[in-house]
Amino acid sequence: MDSTIVTAMAATLGSLVGAGASVATTLLTLHTQRIRANSEWRLRERQALYEAFITEASRMSVDALMHSLEKPDQLIALYGILSRIRLMSDDQVLRTAEEVCRRIVELYRGPNLMPDQILAEFEADKLDPLKEFSAVCRTELLALSSTA
Repeated sequence: MDSTIVTAMAATLGSLVGAGASVATTLLTLHTQRIRANSEWRLRERQALYEAFITEASRMSVDALMHSLEKPDQLIALYGILSRIRLMSDDQVLRTAEEVCRRIVELYRGPNLMPDQILAEFEADKLDPLKEFSAVCRTELLALSSTA
């Protein structure tokens, strides 16, 4: 074989291997970026969902301590957020969210409390229906952020 042909073939094959490696690296990088972006999106969605649940459940907990449940449609927003938790979250978060809803309904069934009674109950750490939910959500979000 002529040495010019061997040189030309070597140069061509070298260029093809280099281009192929560049294309493969680019595809792998894009795939990794897509996975990371998806993980970050899921993390932000869950953070927003849990924030909405905590805000609504907190508001309703305080309302339940001082008022009776006059209109059951007051629970619609909380149960709507709970349904979104069913779609996105793991079983432990769902179980604790459902328990928060049950505790809020029980608070509405109980007697109305005066502000000083509410303060005493909070100081005795008896009126924090979101404590376990917050801890479970924190664990889940930390696990998700470590994989992102």
